[in-house]
Amino acid sequence: MRELRFGVLMREIPLITILGMAAVTYATRASGLLFGRRFPRWFDEVLEDLPGAILMSLIAPAIIVAGVKGVFAAIATLVVALALKGNIVVPILTGILVITVLRHL
Repeated sequence: MRELRFGVLMREIPLITILGMAAVTYATRASGLLFGRRFPRWFDEVLEDLPGAILMSLIAPAIIVAGVKGVFAAIATLVVALALKGNIVVPILTGILVITVLRHL
């Protein structure tokens, strides 16, 4: 077995990694129990908006990379989503259909 720095054997690395991930997961959950609702109101509002910001950070680069066709597909998806509030399947299918048609023109 090959020895790495600090005297750690190669076969010990997966175990150390798993234990580290378990410690971080436990610390995250325990901090939620410890702090509970002690956060200020503005912090809760930021956390409520976070999923939308993360989603946009994933979608925006794809739209930009697709160019004008991607922008048209995004606009079509947005219009259908606003028209059919509460329905998520039809806007997604609309975006897929529009980008597919535009790519094959």
